[in-house]
Amino acid sequence: MRDAFEAWKVGIPAVVLVHEPFATLAKVQCQTLGARDPVILVYQQDAPAFESDEVSAGKARRVAAEVVRLLSNR
Repeated sequence: MRDAFEAWKVGIPAVVLVHEPFATLAKVQCQTLGARDPVILVYQQDAPAFESDEVSAGKARRVAAEVVRLLSNR
């Protein structure tokens, strides 16, 4: 969170990745830090220990693709 905030302050695009249970906390912290237009990617907290490597890798690829999309739109 703070790394993204420091990047935003100097004009570097950044995305905060946060699990669903922490989404509200992340948004409040962004407001508290003064982030004007934070980019926060909220994704489902899962249990990779209960998934195959292929399923986990697929989820990781989808999150990475969404980060690229969000950064490309900035």
